[in-house]
Amino acid sequence: MLTNSELKARLGHRVQIRGADPSPSFSGETATLVLRLTGPLDQPISVVRWLRDAGLTSRTAHAVINRLAEARLAVCDVAEGADIAALAAGLAKMNIHTSRRRTFAPDLIPEVRARHGLSQREFAAMLGIDVGALRNWEQGRNKPDVATLGLITAFDTSPAIIEHATLEPIV
Repeated sequence: MLTNSELKARLGHRVQIRGADPSPSFSGETATLVLRLTGPLDQPISVVRWLRDAGLTSRTAHAVINRLAEARLAVCDVAEGADIAALAAGLAKMNIHTSRRRTFAPDLIPEVRARHGLSQREFAAMLGIDVGALRNWEQGRNKPDVATLGLITAFDTSPAIIEHATLEPIV
């Protein structure tokens, strides 16, 4: 793990590490990324540079490096306009797998229901969600949250696991 002074020295310029974190160099929408260390973290300074180029402050990038070193996993937000594909490719060369949160596809829910032959009421009951909310999602009035999207995607992949998790046997 790098100390603050080592990070400053290796970056080759003055950076503010302690104290109040300055505002990120971007504003507006962000993309949440999950970084998973797949091998040794042998180029932490290069990782910091990639993260800074994606809009993270030095302090935040340093925290991400420390988290990767400790837990082999870190979550961070980068500017939506950042070249996320280039960032992921660059980090992959340094043993870091990058993934991002799925985005909502409006036709996901009716497609999943159709694949499993379920009505709105049956599908809502299987997942333990309100049928009115399901209707609103399918008609585009609202969007489900990320956890619900994950539940729907998991159900599509393995309905038996979701049934086991959400339904209780009577006998």
